[in-house]
Amino acid sequence: MNPEFEDIKSSVTDIMKKYILKNRIVNKNDRRTLKLNKQVYLDPEFEKLWNKIKQKTTYSVEFETEELVKNSVKTIKEMEKIQPVKVTTYQANVDIGVSGVDAKLTKVREEAANNQMILPDILAYLQRETELTRSTLVNILKTAGRLKEFPVNPQRFMSGVSEIVKRELNRLIIDGIKYEKIAGQEYEMRLFEEEEVIRYLNNLIDVKHSVYDAIEFESEVEKKFAQELDSRTDIKLFLKLPGWFKVETPIGSYNPDWAIVRHNDRTLYLVRETKSTKDFEKLRTSEAHKVRCGRKHFESLGVDFGVVTEAKDV
Repeated sequence: MNPEFEDIKSSVTDIMKKYILKNRIVNKNDRRTLKLNKQVYLDPEFEKLWNKIKQKTTYSVEFETEELVKNSVKTIKEMEKIQPVKVTTYQANVDIGVSGVDAKLTKVREEAANNQMILPDILAYLQRETELTRSTLVNILKTAGRLKEFPVNPQRFMSGVSEIVKRELNRLIIDGIKYEKIAGQEYEMRLFEEEEVIRYLNNLIDVKHSVYDAIEFESEVEKKFAQELDSRTDIKLFLKLPGWFKVETPIGSYNPDWAIVRHNDRTLYLVRETKSTKDFEKLRTSEAHKVRCGRKHFESLGVDFGVVTEAKDV
């Protein structure tokens, strides 16, 4: 494999595995209930780790409307030219025989659709989609200078502008987000004892230094990460954070990957996200935005958070 693609090898492998039928069909009987590892659960170090990360938070956002307008206008100007709606007609000869139906394409005709219509209320549509004021939207549309393309294909134009504005808005919101602790609200450690965790065998790996006797992995990156952490002498304990452990963000809940206690010259309490590339947070995707929010959440708690690709990075 070309070395330049090494960083994305695991991600591509995981995506391709999702399209293998045998990986999507499982026997419901091939499951087991995970056992609580009381040696880890009752360890004072686990309680210290949990006390550091258990606090729930709330967020507030700040952004400059002028910057939103500027960024949206720039991207709308670069948007692909809006093409008129076209109707394509296919003509074929169909032969029905003993072996079945056989069709041979004989003619293709493409023509512009009748565009005589009442134009929809673009401002009402964009307000509904973005929750911005009419004055801000008017400013964006006028400055971008693309309104003459609106009658060509109204829905395509509105959808394109809406997606651009929402994307730029999300970026500014994430950049300006701030988290604060919510007094008296936290994730309670006792939930590990009360919850019965049943998982399928095909994506479980047995471990000795976690809260349960096995960890459910969602990718080869996670599987390898758990195996290597479990074998390291400097890792006191670790856990895959449960699905009920969530950080709220403007674009949906974020469930962090791992919480870790590492012993070296001093004890470190860490939260880590495993991805196939260390530059994951630079991506402009909803998942990357959630991870960036997670970073700011844990910063507000004074917890060391990072994105890693391998256990050696911990």
